[in-house]
Amino acid sequence: MQRIDTKTVNQSVDLRELAARFTELTRASGQKELCGPCPKCGGDDRFHCQATFWFCRKCHPEHGSAVEFIMWKDNKGFKEAAAILTNAPMPTTQARRAPTPKRPTEQPQDWQRSAETIAKTAHARLFDDANQEAEQGRAYLDSRGLEPHTWQAFKLGFALAALPGTEGKQRAPAIVIPWYRGGKVCAVRYRFLQAHEYTDSDGKQRKEKQTALSGSSFAGVLYGGQAMGENIPEKSTLIICEGELNNASIWQAGQGTRVNALSIGSESATISPNGIAHAARYATLIPWLDRAERTLAVMKALGLDEGRGIQSKDGKDANDLLQAGKLGSFLAGHRFNAAKDREQQERLLWDLWDAAQSWSGVDEDTSRVMRHIAKTLGIVL
Repeated sequence: MQRIDTKTVNQSVDLRELAARFTELTRASGQKELCGPCPKCGGDDRFHCQATFWFCRKCHPEHGSAVEFIMWKDNKGFKEAAAILTNAPMPTTQARRAPTPKRPTEQPQDWQRSAETIAKTAHARLFDDANQEAEQGRAYLDSRGLEPHTWQAFKLGFALAALPGTEGKQRAPAIVIPWYRGGKVCAVRYRFLQAHEYTDSDGKQRKEKQTALSGSSFAGVLYGGQAMGENIPEKSTLIICEGELNNASIWQAGQGTRVNALSIGSESATISPNGIAHAARYATLIPWLDRAERTLAVMKALGLDEGRGIQSKDGKDANDLLQAGKLGSFLAGHRFNAAKDREQQERLLWDLWDAAQSWSGVDEDTSRVMRHIAKTLGIVL
């Protein structure tokens, strides 16, 4: 049996991708380090990892390798952990166990009831004009170009959320963003109105822009399904994006033009097989993620060619374009370019035309794109 080279095994694994199978990760600092709940002891952001090492501030403070991660998380021996990572035969008589993605488990009913109450209370608070404290939440969403009907569609709310690592002793104003699986709240994200720099209970200096309700499960979920409405997938466009506010921005800008949007959440998340199957139903499918390599990875998972993805111009995401009044025309142009045939191009044109005749209409830039499409197709409006 060939000897296992530990160094080679560890170097072949990006720990950020490995850990993302088992916990929800967000950017911790710089461009390299991610953090999130520990796969073993929980918390909000005890677990940290870069490409070559990981640690948990509470239960594994020493830096560990990829092999050590499997040994620690699954109580495996060295040989079995190395075999799992390399997908190689076990160098013993023991049967090899191949790695499998972590399946979402049914959350306790008490947690779900509590999460539902938190989400509903925060939603009511956001819409209560008499609540002066929530005014800062309403002003924040207004400044991001998101309108009240969008807050309603995505059941957004407002609360004073605990800053991570402070045991609830320090709180900051935040937008409450519930996630749903099967019509039930499965996770609650808190997006602070501004990034907060503070000292946590361990004396560590931190800067955080978001956190999540303890017990939240983001694994295998695409955000935004609660706002999809009655669009027929076989005649519609689906945008796969990152971030809840980008998702809400695309939904708002695409109203009446057969556009749906789903977010995979953070940059470390992946699309589940169920998500891939749902996406495949759409007439036009366009990934739009922050980084080019992430867009390419999602296109590969969805079986799309490279020309179907969107790259943000000058680093501007969907919400940036919404605030600038450019998102509707931006989406229309990319949808036309991504259409598979003339039938889809004409359907897009008439969807834009119908939206232009509605009470809300479309902005001038979108109207200009619509006229350009008509001219390209040789159609007189």
